[in-house]
Amino acid sequence: MPTMPKKTTKATPTKSDVIRSMPNASATDIIKKARSLGLKLTANHVYAVRAIDKRRGKPGRLTKAAAPSAQAASRPRNPSSKTAFIRGFTSDTPAAKVVDAGKKAGIKLSKEYVYRVRALAKPHGPTNRSLGRVQAAAIGATTGEEQRFATLAMEIGLVRATALLQRVRQKLLE
Repeated sequence: MPTMPKKTTKATPTKSDVIRSMPNASATDIIKKARSLGLKLTANHVYAVRAIDKRRGKPGRLTKAAAPSAQAASRPRNPSSKTAFIRGFTSDTPAAKVVDAGKKAGIKLSKEYVYRVRALAKPHGPTNRSLGRVQAAAIGATTGEEQRFATLAMEIGLVRATALLQRVRQKLLE
């Protein structure tokens, strides 16, 4: 069997490589560059490759809006958000003091906003229902029905549960 001659690979870049090598160039400039390398490109191909790269999170073309201005670079940036600023204080710090500290730091806050952030930041502990299941298991309820019964009894309170059980006994004795 005759052997096939090995293909020699040129160092010709792919169309996508040419597009990616010129992130700030216009589509027509990229097409001209590709033509000089012997590649046929269309503007739609340039836009498609850039869109794919954008979806994949690769760095794309810098626009004037995305380029940092000299004025923006000279301004000090506050790395934290309003919420992070508020959470930096203990929960017993008065809201008025948090608002004053925010004003000094250049952050516009209101007392209501401080209260709202603190309310949403409260830890969500076990609910009464899940706590009741733990207590029901500790009482010695073995089956699922017994645990549910004990949980419900703990949720509504011992006095009310006893009164309900008395009513059930009366109905059964009738």
